[in-house]
Formats: sequence, C-alpha cells, structure tokens
Amino acid sequence: MRILNAESTAELLPYERLIPAVAQAMLDLRAGLINASPRSVLPLPDGGSYLAMPCTDDHFAVTKLVAVTPANRERGQPTIQGRVLVSKAVTGEALIILDGMVVTARRTAAVTLLGIETLLKQAPASVVLIGTGAQALTHALAMGERWPGVQLRCVGRARPQSEAFAASLKAQGLNARVLPLEHALEDASVVLTATTSLTAVLPERIDTATLVVGIGSFTPQMAELPAALVRSRQVWVDDLDGARHEAGDLIQAELDWSRVHPLAQALDTPDSVHAPALYKTVGHAAWDLAAVRTALAE
Repeated sequence: MRILNAESTAELLPYERLIPAVAQAMLDLRAGLINASPRSVLPLPDGGSYLAMPCTDDHFAVTKLVAVTPANRERGQPTIQGRVLVSKAVTGEALIILDGMVVTARRTAAVTLLGIETLLKQAPASVVLIGTGAQALTHALAMGERWPGVQLRCVGRARPQSEAFAASLKAQGLNARVLPLEHALEDASVVLTATTSLTAVLPERIDTATLVVGIGSFTPQMAELPAALVRSRQVWVDDLDGARHEAGDLIQAELDWSRVHPLAQALDTPDSVHAPALYKTVGHAAWDLAAVRTALAE
C-alpha cells in the first residue's frame, strides 16, 4: 500500500481531470450509485475533535479521517491534519493513503470551479475574491490553472492583507490586483466569498450578471451573504441535504427550500439555470471519492 505526502497527492489531482470527476460524482450520487453516511465526530483531549467521513461505490471504499487539535498551536504543529484511506470495494484490499488536507482543498476548489462554469456557461473573465486565507489562496491558484489570464480582484479585511495576498498571487504568475469592494464588483463575472465571517461581507444588491458564490461559512451561525441577496436569486448548492444543516447563508435567509437546487440538476438540464444565480457549497464525502477516482485512474 502506498502512503503519499501532500506534494505527491497534489500531483495526482490536476484540475483538468478532477473537475469532470466531481461532475460525475454529483450525477452518481443523485442516481444512488454512491453511498455515504453522515459525518461522525468524536472528542479528543483539550477540546479537539476526530472526524470520520466514509463513502463507497462499486470500486472503492473511502474514509477521510481528520483530527482537529486546537492545542497544537502552542506545540507549533498543524491544528488540522487528515488522511484519506482507500480500499478496493470488492475485496477490502488496502490500496493507498492520500493526504487528507490536499484532497479536501483541491476537491473543494474543483466543486467551486465546476459550479462557476456550469452556472455561467462559460469561463469567467474576472473573479472578485473576498478573503485572503487558505481557502482563497487554493481557489485563486485553481482558477489560474483552469482559466489562464483570469483577472483576480482581491478584497481582504484590511488593505495590507489584501496587498500581501495579491503580491503572493502575482509572484506565482497570476493576474491579481487589489481594489475596494465597490470597484471590484463593477462588471465582475463572479464574486466569491471565502471568509469565516458571522455577518454579511457583501452588499444586498449586486449586478444580476454577476454570479455569487459562497464557500466560507459552514455552520448555521455563519452567513457571509446578506439574506436579501440570497432571496433575490436562483439558488444552487453542491449538496442539498448538507446545505439544509450547514449553509448558514441560506438558513438565516429563511429560504424556501423548494427554491434550492442541487448542481447535479444543472449538469443534467443546463436550460434550468437562470440569472441572477447564487451558488453555495458545503462539501460531501462523494467529492473525496471523486478525488480518489482521479488519483487512481489508469
């Protein structure tokens, strides 16, 4: 059995193959060809948590294990560590262990980029990035790889953060610049929020031609997107069941869930997409399986 580090895991997950694999996983999940149980969470010492996320299809049995250990900050060690264990579904034979944080980061970005391409029906010319953390960085690099030349407009909590973030992107060959939010939003193809804010980081009104994408909030108490903006748009999610429990942006907007559509529907019937649109992601173990399919494809 192979055990891969972060670099080796990333090499097996190019976005040109990972994005279509995520699309297929969404369709397979909808068709009942992928099985996943709810995430299990157990306590660890010093306020830590141990999470297990299993998923299977006819070929692979996959479990992502994640340890969240806040006390590691004082030890100088990562607070979040994970791995993805992969076995053959038929025999149970162990096949490979992938770096869990790389799998999560890259499949999360793939889910976002798939949604943008599907809902816009084309590659974006410009993307406003709200946030300067790890999520924003992973997505910026993914966009640069997928859409060479895309203009990235960086908006952080403070100007120095934004400048440093944009400089890091430029150093890696990306077309990035810092703009005030109101100027960044002008004629933007997409605005993407990647923060841990409990309150809205966008205005209630944004040009209807701009696709709104929320990836940061992950609990009912968090809401990056204003309720009025959410209610004014056709809403899409990567996973409908997960969104009902975790998408604070939608929960706090008290949205009628009959108006919320899984992205798999848009993949099946592109004509069902209408502007103005909004896309909210929450994650699912099936997207980890998509990464495994990509990594082990022959």
